[in-house]
Amino acid sequence: MAQYNISKSMETFQRAQKSLAGGVDSVARFFPATFPCPIYFDRGRGSHIWDVDGNEYVDHALGYGPLILGHCHPEQTKAVVDAIENRTTTFGICHDLEYQAAEKIVSHMPAVDRVRFTNSGSEAVMGAIRLARGFIGKEKILRFEGHYHGWTDIIHWSTRPALGAIGRPNAPRAVPATSGMPAAYGSMLVIQPWNDLEILETTLKRRGNEIAAIITEPLMCNLGATAARDGYLRGVRALCDKYDVLLIFDEVITAFRVGISGAQGLFGVRPDLTTMAKAIGGGYPVGAFGGREDIMAVLGHGEVTHAGTYNGNVLCMAAVNATIGILERPGTYEHLCGLGDRLRSGLERAARSAGVPGVAQGIGPVAQMWFEETPVVDYRDGASRHSFDVYPYFAKALYSRGVAINPSQTGVWYISTAHSEKDIDFTVAAAEDAMREIKARL
Repeated sequence: MAQYNISKSMETFQRAQKSLAGGVDSVARFFPATFPCPIYFDRGRGSHIWDVDGNEYVDHALGYGPLILGHCHPEQTKAVVDAIENRTTTFGICHDLEYQAAEKIVSHMPAVDRVRFTNSGSEAVMGAIRLARGFIGKEKILRFEGHYHGWTDIIHWSTRPALGAIGRPNAPRAVPATSGMPAAYGSMLVIQPWNDLEILETTLKRRGNEIAAIITEPLMCNLGATAARDGYLRGVRALCDKYDVLLIFDEVITAFRVGISGAQGLFGVRPDLTTMAKAIGGGYPVGAFGGREDIMAVLGHGEVTHAGTYNGNVLCMAAVNATIGILERPGTYEHLCGLGDRLRSGLERAARSAGVPGVAQGIGPVAQMWFEETPVVDYRDGASRHSFDVYPYFAKALYSRGVAINPSQTGVWYISTAHSEKDIDFTVAAAEDAMREIKARL
């Protein structure tokens, strides 16, 4: 293996800290302590990226999810450039690309009759929560431990709580994810463990008259692609109907990622509201929320306010139209899912070959490696696993072998339409080598 040099990344980080708080623009861009600094990147093309030191990587981070077409897809780029050159970047008022993009989303997402655009997934969640409260006339939101729904005060609770602070499974505590959030916001939330219908029904029996909506990731992509138990999502849907509670699917990651109709289409469960972002724009800053026609009409009539200067801007709507147009082509998801199966089976085979425990979780073009004998079930289970302590060393070993990933165990690996079997095989070989390096820690 060639010497892995990140000296320019270190120099860049030192300079960045003089003008950027902490040298980064998001807490997610801090790398674990196993790295001497965040890696700074210079360019990307297709399924590969290059850092400022010239190191080349097969990219499975993909912007932490949005780049479903890979980097600089020529058709998508042309559509955006054409829009900028021949129209503008934003009007602040209506234009035809908005409704064309909305039509594409509505035509594919089974539970979305109408949609509104935002500029991020966090904004989409904020809009969906306000709408749910305004429509149903109740105030509390039920959320699950370990799920991530954006960083805003109204929902960023019990996302990565310390196990000693969260209380019993049948009586979880709302734990703020950061300082700076008033306790009053936590009092508007009902916290629950995921994947347990019995506890959920007990809570809804007692407090359903307070709860406007349940929000959940249908696939727990913010806990290493942890899956719902068989029948769980259908059970949540049934309980929402029984106790007059709306169901919000947070498909910020899964929409147009795990399938053209998102997780709701894949699993055959229809939520009342859906949040989307990341893959819908293929790398451009755009989100959306949508749902049943009668619920979305509350926005249409102005009873609940949703606004934003950059909502539906020309640049992002051109990107949405181009991205979904490419994803609609026959064979796209067969390609993505085939590569995902190849990656997960390859990672588990590599673990066996290296003599370490290993479970590759995920569906379609989403995966995560856990150094465990059995799959993770929920946050309490995952946070207690030894893999959390080992994973940062694995991530560093992968980067040094030319594979870029989200370096956190709670994140996931992504595959784009630009990836090839050769990329996957390179990744699996690098992973096996990395596993042998960290074997002593396991």
